[in-house]
Amino acid sequence: MRCVAAATFVSLSLARLGLAQELDRTRRPIAEAPAPFEFPKIETHRLPNGLSIVVVENHSLPLVAVRAVVKADSLDDPIGKEGLATLTSHMLPEGTTSRTAEQIASEIAALGSPVTPSRFTTIPQNLGKSLELMADMLIHPTFPDSALARIKGTLTAAKQRELQGPASLPNRVFLARLYGLDHPIARAVRANEASIHAITRDDVVRFHTTRYRPNLTTLVVVGDVRAADVVAVVAKALGSWRPGELPTTAAPVHAPGPTAIYLIDRPGVQQSYVFVGTLGPPRASKDFAALEAMAPILGASVSSRLLDNLRERHAFIYAGLPLAVVWRRNGFPSLIGGSVAAATAKTDSALIEWLGELRGMTRRPPTPEEMKLARSWLVDALAAQTETDDLIANRVTSMLQSDTPLDFYNSYGRRIEAVTSADIGAVAAKYLDPSHLVIVVAGDRTVVEPLLRAANIAPIVVVDDAGKP
Repeated sequence: MRCVAAATFVSLSLARLGLAQELDRTRRPIAEAPAPFEFPKIETHRLPNGLSIVVVENHSLPLVAVRAVVKADSLDDPIGKEGLATLTSHMLPEGTTSRTAEQIASEIAALGSPVTPSRFTTIPQNLGKSLELMADMLIHPTFPDSALARIKGTLTAAKQRELQGPASLPNRVFLARLYGLDHPIARAVRANEASIHAITRDDVVRFHTTRYRPNLTTLVVVGDVRAADVVAVVAKALGSWRPGELPTTAAPVHAPGPTAIYLIDRPGVQQSYVFVGTLGPPRASKDFAALEAMAPILGASVSSRLLDNLRERHAFIYAGLPLAVVWRRNGFPSLIGGSVAAATAKTDSALIEWLGELRGMTRRPPTPEEMKLARSWLVDALAAQTETDDLIANRVTSMLQSDTPLDFYNSYGRRIEAVTSADIGAVAAKYLDPSHLVIVVAGDRTVVEPLLRAANIAPIVVVDDAGKP
């Protein structure tokens, strides 16, 4: 045996030596092209009460990830009671008609993995018990007054901490100026102590009764399961849930006006927070793929034109994402824009270069190298982003929340590959209009305002923290 082992070792060593001699170390090895991305196969089912079930079988590990996606979020908050959707979701684990909050916590501890009304990841043997607990919190919450007061206090404190962030208030002003003060997207970030305090238990009960219904819910199950078994387990846990009707959410479109700079005074700060953007089309638009491909070229990737200009070449900005395309749920316009932290004394210069790059997207079409960057940025990373059951479940959840068809990724790669440089130039000319932008600057007015007025970029409106002149 020792002789055989020694002979094997010598053979392997000689083979390695020969291989090393054959290698040309003057040339860098070329990586193979990545395999085309394929999203895992999705099966869909529907119970008689309208509950949709999405199943992705993945038998690589003995795990199962479950998500309950309810069509109820902050965009559905009533005016003056912003924070209601968040408060309702936080109240669900605080007790049901058959379990106290303590009993729920005890059962979760016995299961050995967290279970919330919206998600859990467990072993297949615990799927039924975990699903039963999730169903009870979704269908039969009691919303005790003591818990309501405590959670309102917690949410209020969280909002107060959020407002201490230097970019929080200018972001609120930015969205209000883009979408309109009363648009759900602008109001969703405006929850504060007053709006949360105004919410009553009756509001929470009404929101739950109206929006937490099986025909407005999709259950996502990913992992080591069989679709037929999943349907049977879900029917047992959630089959008695009674359906309801979804109320409509009004979302009037705010027509963009001429470009203006809304200046928020922040005395003594050493950097300005700058937001630049405009409204884009909904995700279903024929321009979707071209806008997706434009974003990493212009501002969303580390090698983008804007970051190369503003940060690497001129050092005008410290951090930020100058341009991305933020897609909203079905029917809502997208947001094309971004924000940066800029050196106060260079705020005007940063804006001049920023707007110049937006104009340049139509005059200087993307190069082949930039087109390759965009495709790699958007498509090549998808396989890593769907490696685990949790990542797949989260991706399906994101599609459901944005009303994206579940076969979206079946053609995504081909759509991005089909985008040409001319397509990107066309959407840039269509949507990146420097004469119709919203620009918000939060900085030291004594320094920033004279610079902006001298630069004559656009009319300046000094506003308060609510965005009012």
